[in-house]
Amino acid sequence: MRSFLFRAVAAGAFVAPALQAQGVVSGTVTDPSGRPLSGVLVIVDGTAIRTSTDRGLYRAVNVPAGARTLTFRYIGYAPQSKPVTVTTGRTVTLDVKMAEAMTSLSAIQVRGQVVGQASALNQQRTASTISSVIDNELVGRLPDPNMAEALARVPGIAVLRDQGEGRFVQIRGTSPNFNGMSVNGLRLATPEQNSRQLPMDIVPSDQASQIQVSKTLTPDMDADAIGGNVNIITRSARANETLLNFTAAGGQNQLGGGVLANFGLNAGKRFGKSQKFGAMLGGTYYRNDRASQNVEGDWCSQTRNCGIAPSLTSLDAPNLFEYRDYPQVDRLRTGVNGTLDYLLSNNGKLFVRGSWNQFNDDEIRARARFRFRGGGGSRWTQVSADSGITTGSQFDRDIRLREVLQDIYTAQVGGEHYGSGGKSVDWAVGLSRATESRPGALTMSFRQSNMSLAYNFADAERPRAYVVSGSFDDPTRFPFNSLANEERDNSDEDLSAKINGSIPVQFGRFTGTLKGGLAARLKDRSNVLTTTNYTNALGANSLNATGATLMNALTTETAGRNIFDGDYAFGRMFDPTRMRDFIKNNPNAFTVNALSSATATAGGSFKVKEDVYAGYLMANLDAGNFRLVPGVRVEATNVNNTGNVVRLNTAGTALAEPIRETSAEGSYVNFFPSVNATYRVSEYTNVKAAVTTALVRPQFGDMVPYVNVTVGQQTASIGNPDLKATTAVNYDFMIEHYFKDVGFISAGAFAKSLNNFIYSTARARTAEDAVGPDAQQIIQPVNGPTASLYGFEVAWQQNFTFLPGILKSFGINANYTYTKSSADIPGRGRDGVDAPIPEQTPQAGNVGLFFDRGPLSLRVGGNYSGSFVSTISAVSPEADTRTKSRFQVDASGSYQLRQGVKIFGEFINLSNTPLRAYVGNRQNRGGGGDDPSFEFYKPWGMVGVKIER
Repeated sequence: MRSFLFRAVAAGAFVAPALQAQGVVSGTVTDPSGRPLSGVLVIVDGTAIRTSTDRGLYRAVNVPAGARTLTFRYIGYAPQSKPVTVTTGRTVTLDVKMAEAMTSLSAIQVRGQVVGQASALNQQRTASTISSVIDNELVGRLPDPNMAEALARVPGIAVLRDQGEGRFVQIRGTSPNFNGMSVNGLRLATPEQNSRQLPMDIVPSDQASQIQVSKTLTPDMDADAIGGNVNIITRSARANETLLNFTAAGGQNQLGGGVLANFGLNAGKRFGKSQKFGAMLGGTYYRNDRASQNVEGDWCSQTRNCGIAPSLTSLDAPNLFEYRDYPQVDRLRTGVNGTLDYLLSNNGKLFVRGSWNQFNDDEIRARARFRFRGGGGSRWTQVSADSGITTGSQFDRDIRLREVLQDIYTAQVGGEHYGSGGKSVDWAVGLSRATESRPGALTMSFRQSNMSLAYNFADAERPRAYVVSGSFDDPTRFPFNSLANEERDNSDEDLSAKINGSIPVQFGRFTGTLKGGLAARLKDRSNVLTTTNYTNALGANSLNATGATLMNALTTETAGRNIFDGDYAFGRMFDPTRMRDFIKNNPNAFTVNALSSATATAGGSFKVKEDVYAGYLMANLDAGNFRLVPGVRVEATNVNNTGNVVRLNTAGTALAEPIRETSAEGSYVNFFPSVNATYRVSEYTNVKAAVTTALVRPQFGDMVPYVNVTVGQQTASIGNPDLKATTAVNYDFMIEHYFKDVGFISAGAFAKSLNNFIYSTARARTAEDAVGPDAQQIIQPVNGPTASLYGFEVAWQQNFTFLPGILKSFGINANYTYTKSSADIPGRGRDGVDAPIPEQTPQAGNVGLFFDRGPLSLRVGGNYSGSFVSTISAVSPEADTRTKSRFQVDASGSYQLRQGVKIFGEFINLSNTPLRAYVGNRQNRGGGGDDPSFEFYKPWGMVGVKIER
């Protein structure tokens, strides 16, 4: 396959320039109000030359000298043809205004709801890759406050959610770790602790002018995007039009009654007589004070006994079961972005761009924990297949106070320059920096021992646990057990530079451009974790409390609270303010556990230096209705990582040697040939195909050379600096048909063949591991042989303008994606058992109905995500954790009071859809699992006003 790709590159890219008697035509294309139109198809009649507009600008190269006619085609407007005289070796300017709208759109106001939809679809139609595009006016059609929520509506995309809000993006079923995220082509650093995935809920959706999702790659794009790449194009000032958008809205969450507040402002203008200088500034404030409630648990089974006595023979039983109450999940998103640009001759420009986005997550979590196996002497009695009783067990109550602050900064300076004869150069230097700060996550726990506990999971929708003997709620029966404080500071900094150049070329019937470039991205990452664990001893303090009376002293509630609309008794929770003040005022009341503090701190701290240098060569070639984009990219990667080695003595009571740093270096080179092809069956129908290559580098936490063990844990973890990057060959095919009245229907298939797939494996400990007496297994990430992924996607978007009467005001937007994956993971069975790729969603879909008539606009949408494996067990498929399928319904509406002013309402999770997880195939056992969740949020919504000029 690679030899075929290289032959395609050689046949299409290494062609000789043919510049005699040729010139360049460039200019702008706008709508009747002067708004630049992207995705306008520009055809030089009588030749094979075709190009398209980007933010209203186009350049047609290799145009034969003499009198020519250019035709401009844009869905939603009638085609326009304009004459022009081309001079050899010169650039002539031809500006066009698309004036005549298609008559079938008169019922739904092109300037209103359809203009953004038309812009996005025209860019999809003219793109050289298989892609999806969202315009900023489309983002607001359904209530999508952050970038992840907006992307969830795109064909082939699903999202992973946190506290009911979209966070990580999955493209065509692949893990978020497999995808690339950028702003204006600048790759974004990530604040996440160990992985490369980017939390897209940090970025507000209204910062985007466009969102481009490339499902196939070209050589001028970063290669580390097996699933695809999301590129956010920020707003820039428009010629002859002052832009001013203002949004103000407020609302409430049903669960907890927390406030919702949204304020946004975008302003831009071009200055001077010639309007060469442009400035755009935007800001966002989005507050969402949430709450949630859930049950969680940890399962033992016949094959994963967990040390239960007597041994299980016919029983799947909970090892741990929890009720969780999050009365405070206060989330605040703030952001600022700006662009300055200066127009040069021949449509060239210089620009400076910058952005800052911050996500503040202030959370209180209370837990009631049924530790069925706690105490080490637990005995089990089976009552039924779904119920049982234990003795000698434990029951915990704890509270965690945690604040997380994540920031992403970007800064970029660059330019675009156009020379004679169609030559061009563009360049950019950028910095992306992401940080995560946890100033202090406090967890205080109280434990009651020697209890009898019971469970009954016969009702999968309402799994329950009970206290048989002991106390469920009395704070005087819960002695102080532990206190832990975690402080974390992560930083991820990417310094990047790139330069690209292109020249016009002609080879036989093919005409187009030859493009090449160089790029570098230098990463410097640091994870610093400071964990302080304390013993269960309590010294003298200001409340004169003992370990036995502390919880009672910190409790202000006199009656137990209920959760799930009163369906579950949760019990009393001690006061978080009293807890925080008590710890602050009594630092000498607690005794540090030096060993566990040191091992936890060392295990979570590491450094990564990763430098990537790239070069590429590609061609954009047209011959009649056929476009070919062959090319090759080369990336060289240099890595230098530092982690910590933690070893315990045989008894597990002390360090076998002082904690020490260890480093590892490595380098590798990858080649990425690719071919994208498009055949235009007609003006409105495309057939697209691609064969591309890509990679995903190991996750930060996996490739660090650490050895980590924690007292009391049955497993120790070891990093692997010898991990190889996962590489893939991707095959894609798509048929697209666009409707004249702004819509489209498409169907496509895709397949990915992966090598060096990374997974975690388990092995028995050896004497050389020196991990103490508790750890019986070693967990380490390794490269597997192969993995594969294939599937299909279909999409349909249409305004029903062909129907009579009021029915023509309706429309639909629907899509569905099916994906199946298989990874060869040795050791999971006698001959190895194929498993799905983790976080690979097999099914994703959307269905949305909309109504636009006059000043009224209404939307209702449903988003579906199928069940998928979230974590793969290194031991057995029966221990895989799965996230259950979910379907969420949202709605929005607006009414235009006058030109540029409208009121709107947004309502999210009207279906009150929970998030659920389970282990193995036990989805009817109450959602229990290694890290399952059965989480509820209730609906939330807001109303407000938008002013647009």
